[in-house]
Amino acid sequence: MHGSIKIKLALFCFSFNAVGLFLFGLIYTFSSELLPFHLAAISTSWDELPPAYQVLYLGMMKTEGAGFLSSAVAIVFLLAIPFRRGERWSAWAILAIGVVEHFPGMIGAMTTSQLTPASSPWQLSLLGMSLLGLGLVLSLSHWRTIRHTE
Repeated sequence: MHGSIKIKLALFCFSFNAVGLFLFGLIYTFSSELLPFHLAAISTSWDELPPAYQVLYLGMMKTEGAGFLSSAVAIVFLLAIPFRRGERWSAWAILAIGVVEHFPGMIGAMTTSQLTPASSPWQLSLLGMSLLGLGLVLSLSHWRTIRHTE
């Protein structure tokens, strides 16, 4: 595969994660109630929850949203500066940030899907981690090719 194609695909894989994390971060941070799959997990409607539970659940959801947003911002900064400069460590850092964000959430969502009536979207985390791994392989392969042709 041509070197410039590899780095463009790697950039796509990493950027897909940043955009996805950012969008979910916005949804989680600015939602005024739990998402439908959250409510399915606890088998109730938002209005049936006592106010104290609403505050607690929203606080936890907004905390997760902040994690999504901070991971997205970190990946964007890494892509914009060191990744663009060809600094190999940046691809590893992007992978680490993404996996630390995706993996625990995926395990939680899988467990929720298995033990409750909810259908949590754990597959999105699996897709994100797969793309992060592919992005790492493609970028390192690209930089290895560049090093050998210099």
